[in-house]
Amino acid sequence: MHAGDDNRFLFRYGCLVVKNKQKAKTTGFRQFLTDELVRRQKRNPSYSMNAFARDLGLSSSRFSEILNTKVGISESRAAQIADKLQLSEKEKNYFIDLVQSEHARSAVAKKAALGRLRERFAGARKIEKQEFFLVSDWHNLAFLELLNVKGIRHTVNDFASYLGLREEIVQQTLERLTQLGYIAKEGDVWVATEPDTTTDTDIPSEAIRNYHKQILVKAQVALERDPVDERDFSSLVFAMDRGQIGYAKERIREFRRSLVKELEDTSEKDSVYCFSLQFFNLLEKK
Repeated sequence: MHAGDDNRFLFRYGCLVVKNKQKAKTTGFRQFLTDELVRRQKRNPSYSMNAFARDLGLSSSRFSEILNTKVGISESRAAQIADKLQLSEKEKNYFIDLVQSEHARSAVAKKAALGRLRERFAGARKIEKQEFFLVSDWHNLAFLELLNVKGIRHTVNDFASYLGLREEIVQQTLERLTQLGYIAKEGDVWVATEPDTTTDTDIPSEAIRNYHKQILVKAQVALERDPVDERDFSSLVFAMDRGQIGYAKERIREFRRSLVKELEDTSEKDSVYCFSLQFFNLLEKK
């Protein structure tokens, strides 16, 4: 399961329009454009709003009017902007619907756009609940990846032995993952119905914090248990501009995805590893 950027895009910019149409003037596609401008300025402090307008194919005055809700955007212009921003196909459709839900020329088109947003938002809500379960305990994701390891016996006892869990916990995990549609029984073998079992989200929640705490505890155990040629623990301490945090996180995500994809593209999987990076401020807050 991969809770990707498309769902996060919809949650952040689509749900407010769907739940309260009166808020559309200060949320939705305008907030997305504002956030994208801020993100680019973090990467390049000299990047201006005029430069962003130029990159979107708009005049600076027109772009200012759009952000200030003085004018709207047509469907064709929304599509052009989405292409300029290199949005994925799903994000592009979301963006166009956000625009159409507010600025479509006919009431029918507006209603249709809102309807599509509601449907997508409902689907994304389901994924959010599933993701909450997956990150609530470290062993959920580990179990899904364990099914990709060759040569293991698919019994509750063996699963418990591999993961160091009680058998009743494994049984509960099997039942819940089956209910959520992540696994299915084929004969005597359990198979993962979703090939990608990673989560990718910056949604702050107690479940996600708890998951990372559990992973850090597992890392401490591995530090003492595993020989150095079977693990890698390293750290760098350096001074930087906090305004570049967004850029740093983006580069870390790019590296993480690239490396994991390369390592996963092998046919002979014989173990389940955790790749964890820590990037945080060492100084106390004033």
